[in-house]
Amino acid sequence: MPHKILITRPEPENAQTCQRLAEQGIIAVPLPMMSITPITDKTEIAKIRSQVFNIDEYDYVIFVSKNAARAAAEWLDECWPMLPEKVYWIGIGQGTTQTLIAEGIPALSNPGHTSEDLLDWLKPVKMTGLKILIARGSEGRPTLGEKLSQRGAKVSYLSLYERKKPTYSAQTFVMLPDINKIWATSGESLQTLTEYTLALKKAWLDYPLFVPSQRVVQQATEAGWKNVICADGADDFSLLKATELHTGRSNDR
Repeated sequence: MPHKILITRPEPENAQTCQRLAEQGIIAVPLPMMSITPITDKTEIAKIRSQVFNIDEYDYVIFVSKNAARAAAEWLDECWPMLPEKVYWIGIGQGTTQTLIAEGIPALSNPGHTSEDLLDWLKPVKMTGLKILIARGSEGRPTLGEKLSQRGAKVSYLSLYERKKPTYSAQTFVMLPDINKIWATSGESLQTLTEYTLALKKAWLDYPLFVPSQRVVQQATEAGWKNVICADGADDFSLLKATELHTGRSNDR
């Protein structure tokens, strides 16, 4: 059975993923379950500018996503003609790290692809007194900052964009092409996908659902998804590898 995969990434990643899959002869159906919007409040913009101007005060700057990497790179270009020295730039996952490197930021990356993997990687580092800035969207997941604070780090947040739930009508789901698999690349997008699925497409709960981590596997299972597969990564390569492997096993049965 040919792959017909619902892609739920936010833009611009959604279009990029769909194009990559199409080039491999895979049918990719775009339906973002999160929208990324710039911050427009003047007070918040002034706060961002101040934080970026003072970014040399931090020992580590951690970027949680490609969107955070792109947004931060624009601010760094504006505020720092040359990047400050003695700052460690870290991207969570290879995709985020490669985005930073492409923007001229010499980032390191932890093995793995989650905040939990990063925390394991940083275990040998003495955190007491270190100043850490986490670049993310507003009201992001608190686990990383909380754990680093517990280890004695002084954690601040650089909130660079807003994440919003997209609005779809029932007609949107009626008009969608047929699919037989779903990629959900974050817990937040999974939550929105589940809400729409329960309301409009309950049959999807039985479809193979590919997610990036065991944490999201648990979230999906608790939400009622019946066939959840961990891809061990949110990048296209990891998800496609898991999809092919699962399909092969299904065909063997």
